[in-house]
Amino acid sequence: MFKNKKRSHVILIFFLITILISGIVFSYTISNFVKDMATNLSNNMKNTMDPNVPDKGKTASESFSLPPNSKKVVIGTYLERIEELNIKESYWTYEFYLWFKWNPKEIDFLGKNDLSHKNELPFTIINGDILKSDLVDRYIDSSNNIEYIQYYVKAKNTQFFDVSLYPIDKHDLIIPIEHKWIDRKNLYFEPDTNDSKVSSRVMVNGYEKENSVKLIEKPHAYKSARGNPKFSSDYKTDFSQFRMAVRIYKGGLSVILKLFLILYIAVLVTFIAPFAPDPSRYTVGALFTAAGGSYILASKLPSTNVFSLAEIINAYCIVLIVSMIAILGVLPSLIFKDGVIDSFEKKMTRLINLAMFLFFILINSSLIYFAISYS
Repeated sequence: MFKNKKRSHVILIFFLITILISGIVFSYTISNFVKDMATNLSNNMKNTMDPNVPDKGKTASESFSLPPNSKKVVIGTYLERIEELNIKESYWTYEFYLWFKWNPKEIDFLGKNDLSHKNELPFTIINGDILKSDLVDRYIDSSNNIEYIQYYVKAKNTQFFDVSLYPIDKHDLIIPIEHKWIDRKNLYFEPDTNDSKVSSRVMVNGYEKENSVKLIEKPHAYKSARGNPKFSSDYKTDFSQFRMAVRIYKGGLSVILKLFLILYIAVLVTFIAPFAPDPSRYTVGALFTAAGGSYILASKLPSTNVFSLAEIINAYCIVLIVSMIAILGVLPSLIFKDGVIDSFEKKMTRLINLAMFLFFILINSSLIYFAISYS
């Protein structure tokens, strides 16, 4: 097949075939990877706020059904302010109103009759610190057996934010609340779906927020006696956990372009470089621009062992720039060393550059499409 072809022609043909095969395989593989990543992220968020699904990687609860003798306590929250959201350090600080309503004849919610818990806050925020808690209101309706108490709470939660789709990321800011000492056999929380809301004043810098909230009650298992001699070493109990989730998210294509506009220009420069008298000046500049993009991303994202969408795009652009540098360096020395470029060599060189450019468009478009569509 290549018997009567010039050596330079054979090299160019193999170059083009290699680029086509590797480009198609890489496009398929990386697109499916991002698709699976987006699907898993969406499923994990859904399962976290599903009252009938165990939390991934957590100790399984004894049962999701309510214990027969457990007493109801109505709980509600009104998110007033998000003071700080730090994705990189995995925490957020917020202020909210919190209220409880129960039948005082059925349960000693405040621990009035329990000397060990007298004058103690009856609730705790899981994976968080209560920075401030002020009593706002308290009401007792003896005729209807209703007791009500309301607090204004400032808290700081440690929460893992999955940034695998950054910058097309979305998160559920979750407020998880449990009673401090009464387990689920004796108390369960019923979310107040009528009055639990998010204030219209709540803003999160860099994100949009959904006005609706998700409220669930879910058992939270503790697999430890915590050294208490009253219990055996294999002691396990469930606490009723109330969760309020506020969804925040970033936009799609506009966010990508805002973050990667300079990087994309740098890649385009490498495709223009072959037409310049000194291509290396452009390609080296483009490589430094891409390296600077990596540094900026590292400063924004938490340290994880998983590549985010942004890091995948940035790494691909770096590989593409390096490949163009290699092509610009290798082709002239191996193919055009006779100093003469024939029409076939010109045509194949254009096809190689065009194929690289088309794969750049295709792969970036595919990654963005799957990240938006399946998240």
